[in-house]
Amino acid sequence: MFEAATIRTLDESQIDATLDREIRRFLVETFPNWADVFRERRAWHDARPVRTVLATVDGEEGEVRVVGHVAVVERAITTCWNWRYVVAGIQGVSVAPEYRKTGLSTRLLDLALAESTKLGYPFAILFCREPLVKFYERNGWRLPNDSMVMWKDRALPIHMQSNCPMYRELGDEKFPEGPIDAHNPF
Repeated sequence: MFEAATIRTLDESQIDATLDREIRRFLVETFPNWADVFRERRAWHDARPVRTVLATVDGEEGEVRVVGHVAVVERAITTCWNWRYVVAGIQGVSVAPEYRKTGLSTRLLDLALAESTKLGYPFAILFCREPLVKFYERNGWRLPNDSMVMWKDRALPIHMQSNCPMYRELGDEKFPEGPIDAHNPF
């Protein structure tokens, strides 16, 4: 039996240095191949979270222990017709092993998407590994009909360790067809 987790959505002003360290510790454990990144920051590819959805439990001596995490970062996508959209990039979807298969990751994702909708993003995108595609599809995500490539700048594509881009429509607007370039919006 595990302790029930508290779930909350936080903006950056609500994450102090202690919580930042705990989140990064959790991400280092969850994504060991990216430990160097998460020792320094809480998101990939120079992105900064605009919202973070956390599941926490009380740890020893009153400390908070993170058991689930989803970050919402701002990304831009450009279509082959040069249409540009600022979208919610979903990153760091992770749940501690003892909380897996409890529905926690779906609840965290649902909150992240609800917050993204409130913030006015028309779409959400993420990149995942192939074994996770079915999980995301069950949660309303879709594989694009064409390629989606992430760029650091126009001359340097980022080689993703994950290979499956996915998207989710957050309103009535349909996700653009054709090749998509995903990049930092700044």
